Amino acid sequence: MSNAETPAPRATQTALVTGASSGLGFEAAAQLAEDGYGRVILACRSLVKAENARTALVERVGSDPFETLAIDVADMASSAAAAAELIERGEPIHALLLNAGMVPGNTMTKSVDGLEMAFAASIIGHHVLTLGLLEAGLLDGARIVIAGSEAANNDLPAMMGMKLYDFAVGQPTELGDDLHAAMLNFARGSRPGVFVGTRYYATTKAFTAWWTAALARRFGDRVLVFTVSPGSSMSTNAARNTTGLQRFLFTKVMPLLGPALGMDQPVSKGARRYLDVLNEVGSYTNGRTYTSAPKKLVGPLHEVACSHLLDLEHQEMAWTVLGELSGAGVGSVGQGMPNK
Repeated sequence: MSNAETPAPRATQTALVTGASSGLGFEAAAQLAEDGYGRVILACRSLVKAENARTALVERVGSDPFETLAIDVADMASSAAAAAELIERGEPIHALLLNAGMVPGNTMTKSVDGLEMAFAASIIGHHVLTLGLLEAGLLDGARIVIAGSEAANNDLPAMMGMKLYDFAVGQPTELGDDLHAAMLNFARGSRPGVFVGTRYYATTKAFTAWWTAALARRFGDRVLVFTVSPGSSMSTNAARNTTGLQRFLFTKVMPLLGPALGMDQPVSKGARRYLDVLNEVGSYTNGRTYTSAPKKLVGPLHEVACSHLLDLEHQEMAWTVLGELSGAGVGSVGQGMPNK
């Protein structure tokens, strides 16, 4: 399949958005409906959250193409159950927006599966959900976007505290003395002494870029998959867990001064960046990551050329580690779930 193929009419298409109850996910769901998608599945941590979002979205959009789905993407069992429910419904998904995630605070918390929470919320459940739907054939021909961040580029101002852990860009020492051990220790939060919430967030977003490339390598004949940063939209509640100076910076300074400094934008623009890629507004390469220009937090999307995100060893090791942690997609190219 290629980017040049003519898409089906959106009125016959289904979109699914994780983290759709607020912020970027809510806005993206609204814009998907406004763009004419016939079904928009609101995938939220509980059905109560999903139904509340549905009520608000119907009021905004003036129609009800919405369905609800309970999924806690930080919980592998919940993610597998959500995939099973979608498989039982039997409807193909044409646009899959894996938006859910969080910026952790300065105290490490872990998921029910024993994984650091930002890592769990951003990647592990999305991995389980996506591979479950691929195995069932419900994503054939789909476009997939997973939320990325400029932080993964490792070029943001030092005051933001988002420097990647060393295994992501060079020789591992902080979390293990080889790449495999470092990635596993990172995911499991096995070295709490080196935990910094914003660094975990940034490095988790590097995982999304590696995952995207590895997924495209395995299933690129069936899906188009991209990591897309929504850019800096500090009016969301993504930074709700931060504390101290970082909380003040992310929740007070950036929303107030960010737009004037070119460092913040409305949620509507962030969500539109997702949709531009899902709707193929522009030219995008399967398996690649798109963020603002280098050292920027907003503005037009650019294809990332950072060597650490394009590194094949990191991409394949990230896939291996995700498979080991989840049991889904274990193996290298040609050894995961078969293409159909």
